[in-house]
Amino acid sequence: MSQTTVRHASKLPVYFALALLVVFTAVMVLEVVTSEDDGESAESDIALPVTITELLADADAANGGALVERIGCIACHRLGAENGIAPSFVDIGERAGQRHPPLSAAEYLYEAITNPTAFVVEGYNPAMPQDYRSRLSDRELGDIIAYLLSADAH
Repeated sequence: MSQTTVRHASKLPVYFALALLVVFTAVMVLEVVTSEDDGESAESDIALPVTITELLADADAANGGALVERIGCIACHRLGAENGIAPSFVDIGERAGQRHPPLSAAEYLYEAITNPTAFVVEGYNPAMPQDYRSRLSDRELGDIIAYLLSADAH
């Protein structure tokens, strides 16, 4: 074998490694671009065990008000709202629909209760308990959301 053939043959593993690196990089870039697109388009698709419509179908706003009292939401959202601990419940039904577009008011409230760190209202610290999705039934979540959407939530 000539020296030229040996030199070209010895560079073959380098070319192969470079080709693998280029393919790997292209796949990773494609994955990142695709996952960013999915995140933006899925923003309004909250991962729900049931739809918001089903949660609110037979919801009892009066029971939601009692639950808000019983589990202590009022400590931060009513009493603490004056001290800047958490946003007030006053007019929450109106504000919720504008808080985190494209989410509807009911979708935003569901997300705020079940995944409170997904969107933190400016000026507040993420202090809300993270376990309401496991502590509350779908029925209770629906009742609370119905209460918060009602004029009685103040």
